[in-house]
Amino acid sequence: MKRGIFMMAGRPPCRPLGIAAILMLAFFMGEGCRRSAPQEERFAVMGTFASVMAGSDECDRTAEYAQICAGKMREIEAQLSLYRKDSELSRLNARAGMGPVRVGAHLRANLVLALRFGELSGGAFDVTVGPLVKMWGFSGGTSPTAWVSTERIEATRRRVGYRRIRLQGDEVSLEGTNMVVDLGGIAKGYAVDVCCDELRRRGARNFVVNLGGNMRCFGRPEASRSWQIGVQNPFQPHEVIGRLDLGDGMAVATSGNYERFVMIGDRRCAHIIDPRTGLPVEGMAGVTVLAATAAEADALSTSLFVLGMEEGGKVAAAITNGAAVFVPDRQPMEVWITPSMTNVFQAGSGVVPRVISNR
Repeated sequence: MKRGIFMMAGRPPCRPLGIAAILMLAFFMGEGCRRSAPQEERFAVMGTFASVMAGSDECDRTAEYAQICAGKMREIEAQLSLYRKDSELSRLNARAGMGPVRVGAHLRANLVLALRFGELSGGAFDVTVGPLVKMWGFSGGTSPTAWVSTERIEATRRRVGYRRIRLQGDEVSLEGTNMVVDLGGIAKGYAVDVCCDELRRRGARNFVVNLGGNMRCFGRPEASRSWQIGVQNPFQPHEVIGRLDLGDGMAVATSGNYERFVMIGDRRCAHIIDPRTGLPVEGMAGVTVLAATAAEADALSTSLFVLGMEEGGKVAAAITNGAAVFVPDRQPMEVWITPSMTNVFQAGSGVVPRVISNR
């Protein structure tokens, strides 16, 4: 559904799947473990690339941290993958409309979060949106040759609705017979949080976990520096519009329209679909979100992209430590930030951010 990340200090094995919207800034990665530089390990998982970077005082544990995270992420993938027929999520979807299914802790936790953000966003975030996404030619669907008719959109929307997910204890039921739950907009952020919790339990203090652009940082890379990332210019992929200084435990994620899209006639349609209308979202080029957890940042980046600046800014303000950078899909480029972002976002050369009022 969104986001990739790569470290500017080294070239990734290949471009991550999703939207490469966040760039780690200016940490030189030398050969071997050097106390003067943080270290990074990368691996493939959950259909994208992940990485773990340890601070300079823990660089000799980088490979250990990566191994721990890879194991946790693969465990979560086995339960939450939409593309594995033996996953817990696939079994739930197969039982749509057929009564409750007992689920494990990972799936239940993701559904609890999904329902929370469905309500918080007024339905802009909806983990049952998959049929609409596929209808517009994404996630394995066939690209339409003409604009989809209102009748087809409405027929497909009848299969969508997060409020028809029922949770009772460790049992879940999907009320609609053709419903499909897709956790692509939250599961990667959740996996990052699980990994961070596990690393901290094992004594890690200074590290970054990144999964397909969903990132969370703890501690510092070096005693005199904070973790910093650059926010990519959605119109110029090799440029940044500014940087973020991340505090201890903070998470970041980005949604954008500039890498995954289809052309229908002369209209460019982004892969992010508004569940409330069934239409591709228009008007936003990119949204970068800070939050207290990676799962929150993951869900918020999609929610705010759908909601736009005015409504999205209000939702961001309702989240603990929530802050956002909005780039509308128009020229000349504009950069808008929520008030809570003013002390975190350092604009790049020639960029003058405007502050969104939450009133």
